[in-house]
Amino acid sequence: MGTFDSLPGPGLLARLRVCRPGEQLLWAVNRTAYYLDVDGLDAVGEPRKGLLGRGVRAVGRGVGGFTLDFVGAALLGGDDATGSDQPPAPDHLLFGPGPGCLAHQAVPAIPVAPGKRGVVLWALTAHRLVVARARDPEPPARPERSLLGKAVSFGKGVVDFGVDAARIIAGNHHDYGRNTSGQPVPLPEVVVLHEFPRARIASVAPFAREGRPCLRVSFVDGSGVDFLFPDDGLARRAVDLTNGAR
Repeated sequence: MGTFDSLPGPGLLARLRVCRPGEQLLWAVNRTAYYLDVDGLDAVGEPRKGLLGRGVRAVGRGVGGFTLDFVGAALLGGDDATGSDQPPAPDHLLFGPGPGCLAHQAVPAIPVAPGKRGVVLWALTAHRLVVARARDPEPPARPERSLLGKAVSFGKGVVDFGVDAARIIAGNHHDYGRNTSGQPVPLPEVVVLHEFPRARIASVAPFAREGRPCLRVSFVDGSGVDFLFPDDGLARRAVDLTNGAR
């Protein structure tokens, strides 16, 4: 849930900053960590080496054998997957039959590396799947006001140094992080990093990875993106929105 100092939600940002005139937005979501499930590459995009990687992949997903337990020490090369340096759990995965597939082509444009934390905006419209990123706006400078000016704004010519003076000095506004009461919420600029035209999207359908619900966007070459959700309800809602429900 957002707070008073939050940026506008992904749906509003996508509608106002990503959608072209007349373009229908189906859904938009912020994602914070992704990994690769691409044949020939490991989870962070390096060429796969040795038998260990092949053994791990043989356990799981059906298209290449990926499991969500890969964040442990064996695959990522660490000695301890329980400390503060533990890689973030994924909330979306880019999968495909090999390097250079359609899903993998988006990776160079994404400023967040696989296995790192960073907010990226994904939006599905009637015409394309977009990956974008918001640039946090600088808060507008608030001009300094003199004590007399503050007094005048209260409709008083003489300042009574009591309760009224305290109210004047403190000001009537409230700050909520980047936002100020009574002022429009500044919208960040949104940069489109990569997009997949509708002609390259084969299907959008519910899926499950090891029992975890997700929405799978599949491309025409067999690659795609799995958006993971914490429960079935959210996954079903994403499917409904994909099908045009409101």
